[in-house]
Amino acid sequence: MGFADEKRFTDAKWFAQLSDEERENFKKDRERKSAFELPTNTPRNPEHRAKRVDEQAEDAPDRTFEPRTRSVSVESADVKKETEQYLRQQYTNGNGEMICQVCKLPLPFKLADGHYYFEKVAFLDGGIKRHYQNYLALCPNHSAMFQYANTSKDLIKDMFMSLDDNLLEIVLAQEKTSLYFTDTHRLDLQAILKKDE
Repeated sequence: MGFADEKRFTDAKWFAQLSDEERENFKKDRERKSAFELPTNTPRNPEHRAKRVDEQAEDAPDRTFEPRTRSVSVESADVKKETEQYLRQQYTNGNGEMICQVCKLPLPFKLADGHYYFEKVAFLDGGIKRHYQNYLALCPNHSAMFQYANTSKDLIKDMFMSLDDNLLEIVLAQEKTSLYFTDTHRLDLQAILKKDE
């Protein structure tokens, strides 16, 4: 069949069994990594540059600090603790692997205490009350995308309220993707949002 050996044939069958979306993501990631080039940026005259940077360092201003008042949302320690426990329970599978709700894969690393590191990100902003169910478990990369490159923000509440399965289609960093919700998390959050309305 044109395969050099049994292992390559087995690998090809495995790849063919992936969903269209998984195969496309795999190919895009592979192409991005193989085409990626590290920046080099070598100075033309290293000695001259070192001397100039040394002079600039000598003249650099000292760091100064001043107190500033700002408003930040204050969340109770109880809500933070409940949020962490809830999300760990909802998004840890039977093998003890905790996932990112966007990647739908195990989180990239664990802390020294053996727990997966994840970022708790508010799903919907606004509202008067703080609900521990109104948070997502995201890897650092998707946390930043959800907060700063989320073009679905204005529509997300309406889309979520009509959701009757586990995947909410959204756009992050100009790419279509989806947020995975366990049945329990989806139903809890929909009930809370109805109550808040």
